[in-house]
Amino acid sequence: MNDHPSDKARVTFRITVPKNLTAVATGTLRRTTTKGDRTTYVYGTRGPIPTEVVQVAVGRYKKITATGPGGLPLRSYVPADQADKTRPYVDQIGKQIAWVQKMIGSAYPYETYGVLVPQGDYGAALETATLSTLGLSTPDDVPTMIHELVHQYFGNAVSLKSWDDMWISEGHASYYTLRYQEEKKITPLKESVERTYEYDQENRSETGPPGWLKDPGDVLGSTNAPGLLMLHGLNQQVGEATFQKIEKTFFERFRHKTASTQDYINVANEVSGRDFSAYIKSWIYGAKTPPYPTSAPTPTQTEGHKVRAVGPPSHT
Repeated sequence: MNDHPSDKARVTFRITVPKNLTAVATGTLRRTTTKGDRTTYVYGTRGPIPTEVVQVAVGRYKKITATGPGGLPLRSYVPADQADKTRPYVDQIGKQIAWVQKMIGSAYPYETYGVLVPQGDYGAALETATLSTLGLSTPDDVPTMIHELVHQYFGNAVSLKSWDDMWISEGHASYYTLRYQEEKKITPLKESVERTYEYDQENRSETGPPGWLKDPGDVLGSTNAPGLLMLHGLNQQVGEATFQKIEKTFFERFRHKTASTQDYINVANEVSGRDFSAYIKSWIYGAKTPPYPTSAPTPTQTEGHKVRAVGPPSHT
């Protein structure tokens, strides 16, 4: 495995553990066999996944199963001693999938989904394919569940041709999280966008634009804000119906494939019947933060904005 988003493969895991422990991994549990005091678990994926987002865990876990939209099998693993505490959050997964499907216009892309809540104090979150990894202890963790779920679409099913395209993954996950927070009356979208815009203005000169970061180590932290702002501004310009058609077309065209910034530009232009090349490049490659997205300039107006004509070399 090359630990690169463009490196996709079907994977199989065979994990042998003491029979008093549970092995968990990406994909579907195909079989278990017990011999003596040890049990072997075999997991596998039907479709290709980026090899950078595989997951394996061993511990004292409780498995929680349910059925999601369209009969989708749901299975989550939580620490056995936290089952009652985490159950109210795990039980929301089916409705969360239905919401994301409605927003993007396409069915969840894999054969199963759920979350893994690691044992101990886990302070991170990761879009591990088919089984997002995160801590669940307070209502504040629910938006993170949406973020990692959207990554199953953008970042996993549609993965990136280069690290310089990471906004496709992080921007989409962040944008739909803000949309969810507004719909659930957690935080108004306008407030979230304004705060994000201020953040980009304050940090872009130091980090560089998301498509050409000065420090490759910023790839996960400095691509969220400009990506979601670009998507919000595009939505404002084309309207919700056309925006959803752009998103659905892009997702379905590149599902289980890799995609670049130029691929997204091509789809946006094709579906909208307008040229958003300069607008999108201004957010992804521009040295300065573009105009505020709720009053975003038209494609014609953005022609004068200084952008890089093509994407920069990849960071590897």
